[in-house]
Amino acid sequence: MNNHDKPDGERGDEQMMNLRDDLKKPSNAYRSVPLWSWNDRLEKGELERQIEEMHRAGIGGFFMHARGGLQTPYMGEEWMEAIRISIEKSRELGMNAWFYDENGWPSGFGDGKVPAKGLAYQQKQLLCEQAPFQDAPELERTIGWYAAAADGQSYQLLLPGEEAGASLRISYEVNSYYTDTLSPMAVKEFIDTTYERYWEQFGEAFGAELSGVFTDEPQFGRGGLPWSFELGEMFNSRHGGDVRAVLPALFLDTEGCSEARYAYWETVTFMFTQAYAKQIGDWCAGKGWSATGHVVDEQELMHQVTSVGDPMAFYEHLQIPGCDWLGRFVGSDALVPKQVSSVARQLGKKRTITESFGCSGWNVSFADLKRIGEWQFVHGINLMCQHLQGYSLRGLRKRDYPPSLFYQQPWWSDYKGFNDYFARLSLLLSEGSAQAEVLLLHPVRTAWTLQRGGDHSAVVPYHEAFAQLTRWLCQSLIEHDYGSEGIIAGHGRVSGGRFIVGEAAYRVVIVPPSVTVDRQTAQLLRKFVAQGGKLIALDPCPSLVDGKEDVEFARFMQAAVLTEWSREALCRAVSAASKPFIRISGEDGESVAADTINVRTLELAGSTLHYVVNSGTEFYPLLNIQLAREGTVSLIDLETGDIRPLELEQMERELLGLGVHLRLPLHPGQSYILKLDPLPNSPSLTGDGKATEPVVPGENVDNRATMAVKLATDWELVHSDLNSLTLDNARLRVDGGEWSQPQPVIFIQEELLGYGRPVAVELEFEFHIDFDTARQRELFLVLERPEELEIELNGVKVEAVSGGWWRDISFKTLDISGLAVSGRNTLVLRMEFLGSQEISERLARAKAFEAEGNKLTIDQELESIYLLGDFGVHSGSGYTDGERRAVFTDGPFRLTEPPRQVQTGDLTRQGFPFFSGNMRLRQSLTVDAAQATAVKCFFQAPPDAIVTKLFINGAEVRTFLWEPYHAEVSSFLHSGCNVIEVELTSSCRNLLGPHHHIKGEVYKVGPDSYKDKPGWTDKDLDKDTHVYQARYAFVKFGLAATPLIHVEQA
Repeated sequence: MNNHDKPDGERGDEQMMNLRDDLKKPSNAYRSVPLWSWNDRLEKGELERQIEEMHRAGIGGFFMHARGGLQTPYMGEEWMEAIRISIEKSRELGMNAWFYDENGWPSGFGDGKVPAKGLAYQQKQLLCEQAPFQDAPELERTIGWYAAAADGQSYQLLLPGEEAGASLRISYEVNSYYTDTLSPMAVKEFIDTTYERYWEQFGEAFGAELSGVFTDEPQFGRGGLPWSFELGEMFNSRHGGDVRAVLPALFLDTEGCSEARYAYWETVTFMFTQAYAKQIGDWCAGKGWSATGHVVDEQELMHQVTSVGDPMAFYEHLQIPGCDWLGRFVGSDALVPKQVSSVARQLGKKRTITESFGCSGWNVSFADLKRIGEWQFVHGINLMCQHLQGYSLRGLRKRDYPPSLFYQQPWWSDYKGFNDYFARLSLLLSEGSAQAEVLLLHPVRTAWTLQRGGDHSAVVPYHEAFAQLTRWLCQSLIEHDYGSEGIIAGHGRVSGGRFIVGEAAYRVVIVPPSVTVDRQTAQLLRKFVAQGGKLIALDPCPSLVDGKEDVEFARFMQAAVLTEWSREALCRAVSAASKPFIRISGEDGESVAADTINVRTLELAGSTLHYVVNSGTEFYPLLNIQLAREGTVSLIDLETGDIRPLELEQMERELLGLGVHLRLPLHPGQSYILKLDPLPNSPSLTGDGKATEPVVPGENVDNRATMAVKLATDWELVHSDLNSLTLDNARLRVDGGEWSQPQPVIFIQEELLGYGRPVAVELEFEFHIDFDTARQRELFLVLERPEELEIELNGVKVEAVSGGWWRDISFKTLDISGLAVSGRNTLVLRMEFLGSQEISERLARAKAFEAEGNKLTIDQELESIYLLGDFGVHSGSGYTDGERRAVFTDGPFRLTEPPRQVQTGDLTRQGFPFFSGNMRLRQSLTVDAAQATAVKCFFQAPPDAIVTKLFINGAEVRTFLWEPYHAEVSSFLHSGCNVIEVELTSSCRNLLGPHHHIKGEVYKVGPDSYKDKPGWTDKDLDKDTHVYQARYAFVKFGLAATPLIHVEQA
């Protein structure tokens, strides 16, 4: 009997046993695939070493991503050899190698080769000028001259020779640095210059093993209205008429402007998806590869219109659609991940990917990464692509939208725990079948009709209403998808009272406040209602079809309007046709409607999985969780892969036999995978068929008497990595001239680039030592490219012979323990700074368009330097607290004797402001006989650290990466004296900054975060704000509170 002939229950049991094995050791197919930033001179040995590092950290593959700083010629022989080396190494280790299709981003310009083909290949944007015309017109770029009608409500396209009577001129401007992505010809050239070249080089030998290609932020514009020489023909084919005749309506509120705008943006969106997404998707499919990646400006309707038209329509053509999530926070709504996951569910795409954690800063913690990742996974993402892993941190690379989540981090050896966790989660969410019965129509087509030139202000209220509906549905745990009308047009139908999009069927359709819908959508909605489907419309409901007035449709929609604008009213309306799969209430029985508590329900191997996530910062001591179906419930532990039954005290069948009632706590950033199996089968067995020990991360659920034992505040520092001090200010002398005052090194770099020619440079750094340097101790100077420098410390030449590297392969260490003196030390670096006209031109191009800036390489870079050694660091001005755990001080800093005793609390103030590493603290705890024989003992210690490890009496108890920060320690304690040790691991934040940002600790970090004027990551600041502050900003590191041991008495 084959598997398909077995009874459902037997087949499900077999699948579940396989699942248990897979959860213990998930395959690379489910493991993270980070962007591996190739940003320096690539060397065979180092490429192989870094791949081995990834493999040890539980990473499943990598995208080979050319990026700013790259010194190996892109797509040249050395580049192709580096690709070959990496593919062969990945094959040896069973990892998955992926291409990335551009030098920098946005994808599509082929490192400049595509726009270099000429005007027809270059990006173009429309311009609208009203008379009197100020500038002499470039006649060859004029599309049309127009005369206003007498009523001013329309414009007539003038014939050649009638230009003198024009009141309006529409032309186009050219961006010679990027591609016309509406043009199949131009995109085909991009495919030929990149995709085809990779296939020629590696297709025959490795084609079956390579996974695919990542395309990053393709676009047809950013805030403007696109033009293409091929637009007129396509517009006429799809909508009839001359596109030139409707162009004034794109900029002005003319008669029939909604219809004109709809037709224009529908054509543009179709051209973009067909020329770019479909061509690339089809090419990859033909080679057996997967096209993946994401578009730009996914978050808001206002920006989607003028960049990609309809992001969901684009995702249709990617084998693995994806999104981008930047910064150290979660969204207030789920638009970004739900756009992707909705398309995937509807079109049968098993995988969805997120590029995450870019800009989140050097101090992003595992708890942060988990919270950001799970917020997206609960909304339908199931594959992690970390942004990013830097091959090198030399020069500007350390400020390239940090962090680098790679070997440079002190916590790198603990990264596998994070990757194992998300691999298990990816396995479950990828193999499970998500459940949703509610469809929320995506209103981007309404935004098309409201976009007026570059003004999107009329779109804002519709975006806000759409986002609010999403929040209400999520808060109410109503699982739903979005409906792209572009996808509905090709994959929509109605059958049996269900609105069907591809493979997904819905009982309820919600139309958000809108102006228009597509004609196909309108027809399907009528049919859906006629078959008894539940239609809910919110005012203002659409009265246009394809942008044209339709009185009959408006009357039809008005009958479905929900008169009350509230979450409660929406829930009542939805529940009339579709009940939630899960309900959550607080201890008082009141519904918990929080943006940060979300659920996803899946069917897998005969079981129902309820994925419950708290992506916020609130702790819920006890939640009542009501599952709609009855059965037995187990917890899937994503940290270990174990499947364990819930304790009976926390699981009750309802009296009527309808569903299961659970009582569980939920910590900040915590999640549960609840596995529900039908009665009477009990799935809560280990592989050998024995019941597992029931374990639930609860807090004293049976209300035993407890006592808290508070540990002492004094700790012995028994081990520490070498301490560090960043020197980021120096005096400058150019060509033997006068010395400047001390100034930030990062500003010196910009000043020297401004010369545009080679100059002789001297930098003078100063540091002070308050201990006896005669005593032998470790002291190193850490700097980049020492071989290019003449180095002098206190008048004595320092040989540029490195003893190795620290943190990053470019951070070379020089032993200066015999040259430093007590008191003032002066360090001088001399070099020839090789500025040139070519570099000046590169910088000018970088300012002209982002694609040039994102691939920028500067041959020579001046950077901060570091002292590394056995010392403490004292600030002469004391410390104050700021927001986001920031710690401020003005300095100056002095090196002191290293601390050997510290106290609970912030260690940056206790001699470690720039510290980047791990340290172990120790103290003794006396436990009496009654405590030692307690029912349970729990250790609790909230850390200010990335990783915290607890040791008791020499045995490792637990590694804490995230909440809950407690562990049962009963079996580790004994009567009498016990040795408690806590090992804390920090990040690179206090070493690499930004140290001088006006906000202190920054949750969206880019290169400009280190400078004086705000960049796009600081859009909330006024453009004239001085970002750079002389004072230093660190983040706390240590134990946030005194640890406790909770003793539960019998």
